[in-house]
Amino acid sequence: MMCTADIGYSMFACVIMSYKNKSWNERSRRLITLVFGLFLGFVLIFGESRWETSPLIEESLMLLGCIGASIGAFGRIWCSLYIAGYKNARLVMDGPYGMCRNPLYFFSFIGGVGVACATETMTIPLIVLVAFAVYYPLIIKREQKRLTELFGEEYSRYCDEVPAFFPRWRRVSQPETYTVNPKVFTHNFIDALWFIWLIGIFEFVSGLHDSGVLPVWFRLP
Repeated sequence: MMCTADIGYSMFACVIMSYKNKSWNERSRRLITLVFGLFLGFVLIFGESRWETSPLIEESLMLLGCIGASIGAFGRIWCSLYIAGYKNARLVMDGPYGMCRNPLYFFSFIGGVGVACATETMTIPLIVLVAFAVYYPLIIKREQKRLTELFGEEYSRYCDEVPAFFPRWRRVSQPETYTVNPKVFTHNFIDALWFIWLIGIFEFVSGLHDSGVLPVWFRLP
């Protein structure tokens, strides 16, 4: 019979092995996202928008947040429909991948800025914009190098025809039928819904501030 320490060690070992089995891009992206998320979480739990007394600005930011988060969630689900089960297996160029080479990152950008606006501050969206501008070009460059190694000339032609990040909407073409891996798609679908769920969490935290359950240590413009 395994003792508690053995079980704990086994679970820890599994986590470490899972982390090691991911690519450098995946590991670094997850780690940076975690650290960035913890920082923003601290800011939102103990901070509050200074626009609480300006309903027009506050509600405008929330509206932008809901629109951006909805577009981001829909876009990621749309992208996941096309790559579910095909990542690294073949070069996907249909649907959103016909309008730009990195639609997942593009819709993540839209959704991320949207969620940041839902904090009803201007500081958090600015931080998110700067973070994307600094970090994601490096990720896209590494991704391009990896895909070039995988698909060679086919990917080079794709790069010549399709922009890297900002979409050309007229290039969207969708097949009549498409086969996907439902298990992978379901996982990606749930991930995309976090854009919506986070807005609900922000509103809940705001309610805790208003009721005095959580202290407000500072106010953000």
